Amino acid sequence: MSNAAAAKANVSAYQRWEMASFDPVTVDNSAADQAALEAHLRRVEEDAHAQGLAKGHVAGQALGFKAGFEQGEARGFEEGRKEALAQAAQLAQIADTFKTALQAADAAIAESLAALAIDIAQQVVRQHLTLDPTALVAVAREVIASEPELSGAPTLVVSPADLPVVDSYLKEELEAAGWTVRPDPAIERGGCKAHAATGEIDATNVSRWERVVAALGRNKPW
Repeated sequence: MSNAAAAKANVSAYQRWEMASFDPVTVDNSAADQAALEAHLRRVEEDAHAQGLAKGHVAGQALGFKAGFEQGEARGFEEGRKEALAQAAQLAQIADTFKTALQAADAAIAESLAALAIDIAQQVVRQHLTLDPTALVAVAREVIASEPELSGAPTLVVSPADLPVVDSYLKEELEAAGWTVRPDPAIERGGCKAHAATGEIDATNVSRWERVVAALGRNKPW
């Protein structure tokens, strides 16, 4: 046996333990690592949960805003539609009122124009009778030729101012038809009356004018 081997053999067990106790000891860190890992995972999970809540809150706000916007937009559209319909109805009522007023104005204007036209016609007729001394001639000829024919001593009654006109323009026609002439101051110049056994014809200016305005639906004295 060598000296080294002998020395090793002579070392007691206690001495071997003491020496071994100063050797590096391998520590089992698996439990601590597991706890740290679990703590890290919990933090990650908590952070993820917090982030999820934050994102969900933002998303919820966005959805709520969108829904509120759409709801407000729909409400605003409906209110706008109702207001537009109300304004349209109001405008239609104004248009109807204006139309009625316009029709009334047209009727009033038409009435005024008709009255004016009659006034002008009256003035024209009167001026014609004043300026045209032969105005009676056409009227008297219509009376003589009227149907049915007057018979039984027919007489033409005229204004005394128209006797010269009758003698100049109607004498031969009246004599040929058997008519006589008689003046009447009550008859205005330009008009006449006819009397006979079979009837009477009023062709005075007043009567002829009244028939004309009556045919026009008016009542305008001569």
